[in-house]
Amino acid sequence: MKKIIVVISISFLILFTAFIKNSTKRIDDEIFVKKESIRSLKKDLENIRLEHDYLSSAEKLIEFQEQYFEGILLKKKIQEIKIIDKGIIKFGIEKLLINE
Repeated sequence: MKKIIVVISISFLILFTAFIKNSTKRIDDEIFVKKESIRSLKKDLENIRLEHDYLSSAEKLIEFQEQYFEGILLKKKIQEIKIIDKGIIKFGIEKLLINE
């Protein structure tokens, strides 16, 4: 009788250990996937933040204007901006609609 109890106990412990091991492996895999996703998103955030900080400063925009456009850029009112519609037969020009 003692032998049967010992065998059943050992079998139960082996099965319980296998179940716990499989559960922790599955959880570790999920954690790895989440960390990789976070790493990718952090890299994208850093690139976007760098681009925003770099391009949103007025000094940099003026520097780019002087460097690349040689003073040919003109300031326009937003009401003067028009949209070119490339139709199948002809081009059309429409005013930009602004919701205020």
